Amino acid sequence: MIDRKNHSVRGLLQRHSGLITLSVCALLAVSIACTGGSQSPLPPFKVNSDVSQLMHDVVYPSAHVVWKSVGTIMTEEGTEEIRPRSDVEWEEVHSGARTLMEAGNLLMMEGRAKDNDKWMERCLELIDAAGTVLASAEAYDADAVFDQGELIYNSCENCHWDYRYEDDPNII
Repeated sequence: MIDRKNHSVRGLLQRHSGLITLSVCALLAVSIACTGGSQSPLPPFKVNSDVSQLMHDVVYPSAHVVWKSVGTIMTEEGTEEIRPRSDVEWEEVHSGARTLMEAGNLLMMEGRAKDNDKWMERCLELIDAAGTVLASAEAYDADAVFDQGELIYNSCENCHWDYRYEDDPNII
């Protein structure tokens, strides 16, 4: 009888984890030695939008694509369930979530980042929240998109409480 556990990828990785780790370390050491340990300069970035413009033109519209994609409208005439029903509609949700993830990265760029601590944490919260929506959209799971839309909302509100409302308490 064949022992499938030992012939699986997991079994191979478990049996050879030391060798794999050693190989990765050796490869890393060789690559550092070949470059002389110097790092290539980062590519130049030209920030063309401030945080407010990025919020208005990228974050806000993308979040609304997600939030408006799933819901329930109840009236005297009846109940309407809103859900993506075609591949095109699911692609819109997917695109909205992916755009939010990348917006989180854009918000962390030098020239936009307010600090290197809490601001970065808030941006990562947005990226993670949008990532959960993206996974749900890829699984065509409308209920999960609805539930996880709250994670996006909360990540936005957390940042607003830390930075926006503090700067202008009249916004609340």
